[in-house]
Amino acid sequence: MTETHFSESQIIPFYLTNGAENVALIRGRVASVGQPATTILQRHAYPFAIAKMQAEALALTACLASTLKFDGIFTLQAKGDALVRTLFADMTSNGDLRGYAAFDPDNRLSSDDEPSKPSNVKRLIGSGHIAFTIDEGATGGRYQGIVDLEGATLSDAATAWFANSEQLDTLVVAASNRQGHQWQASAMMLQRIATEGGEKNSVVDLGIRNDAWHTAKTLMKSVRFDELVDPKLSSESLIFRLFNSMKPHIAPAQKVRDKCRCSPQRVESMLEKLDPKDIVELADPTRHVEIICEFCKIKRYFHIDKIKSFAAL
Repeated sequence: MTETHFSESQIIPFYLTNGAENVALIRGRVASVGQPATTILQRHAYPFAIAKMQAEALALTACLASTLKFDGIFTLQAKGDALVRTLFADMTSNGDLRGYAAFDPDNRLSSDDEPSKPSNVKRLIGSGHIAFTIDEGATGGRYQGIVDLEGATLSDAATAWFANSEQLDTLVVAASNRQGHQWQASAMMLQRIATEGGEKNSVVDLGIRNDAWHTAKTLMKSVRFDELVDPKLSSESLIFRLFNSMKPHIAPAQKVRDKCRCSPQRVESMLEKLDPKDIVELADPTRHVEIICEFCKIKRYFHIDKIKSFAAL
């Protein structure tokens, strides 16, 4: 097994079996996104507690997106009434990850941050909801599930979403922490594989599946925070450490990268949809409009005379 370093950014799918017959009963994922989280967060001046929760959201987004069959974008977006008003992360089916948080700069956090535990959603986001969206673009569909932020962590919200939308037994856990200037962010998921209909599902078979799910949940709940954020512990090693008794099978990894989807053409298209009066108000004395991408923080400048909607007047 190779050791995990901060540069490792990938999702490892795995399956747990019943041992003797080698039948897959449970699917799982471990998403390790330390390097994308590090470069994304370095572009933003978030307080530690907000950065920590953003890193968890990035790891969860990568983990959950990899369980779904789609060609497009998977989005996690939480809205609240406390310090963090918006928490956003999305990933394309190709593994391009990005995210940002909008927060009240005048709301001061108390000093009781707990860096060795998952982020406290009630404290940081307050009352609100979290939406999980699959968008397959112009040629596909758009599907969204919304759950109230009733649990203590983002992982609780993700588990509730699976229970409501997929109606499959699912368990999710995420953790993040910073060491020096580097972040480590990981998420792990277990999901019970649905049984096929028909007479094949005997009482004995269902009993085996129930026992396997109970065992897998118990093992996953034993994972420690420090294991999830240990840069020296590879995802593969963690899987075998936890589930060795269930004969885990590792599938090929999916790479994850920090990549924004903004471009000069997208920004110009957005400006062209604005009212010319609004464009004038946005412009500086040199008649340039400055646009800063919320995700990657790239600054772009456009002269208003070259914006089609304005030039057409």
